[in-house]
Amino acid sequence: MNLDKINLTDVPNIPIGTLSKMSPEQLLCLQEQALQHLQKAKMLKDWLDNSIALKYRDVASNIRRLDSKDTGTVHFTDGDFKVTSVLTKKVEWNQDRLKDVVSAIRKHGDNPDEYVESSYKISETKYTAWPEHIKNIFKPARVLKTGAETFKIQPLAEGGRNE
Repeated sequence: MNLDKINLTDVPNIPIGTLSKMSPEQLLCLQEQALQHLQKAKMLKDWLDNSIALKYRDVASNIRRLDSKDTGTVHFTDGDFKVTSVLTKKVEWNQDRLKDVVSAIRKHGDNPDEYVESSYKISETKYTAWPEHIKNIFKPARVLKTGAETFKIQPLAEGGRNE
């Protein structure tokens, strides 16, 4: 197979090992084409999703209101089609107010652990700025996880650096 003549539509039929033998320039070109297709597909999907929401939002809202629900799943029909609307519930808690509530529960002699789950977070920026003796106290509780490795190919003339 001639690696110089590969276009984006060929990519799904080519083994990854074969693709990996392509030049950085070829890989960058294919990657940029794929990104353009992805961005266009996302835009089209958002446009269609917004159109569907505009068409059915009020119907779903009225059904929820009749069912005395603010969120959740409702089903209805439009001609020969079943339409399902899912409006998820996302609850966030004001952390400062929760601290006050936990303090008040403690003052009244109750155990706040029966009502509240606590979690501790430490900013990595702050952690790296701490003195070493403080870091050593926290180090046993620190777990480092990595995400998926990504690569960016960029021509040197466009700001890429030789590192």
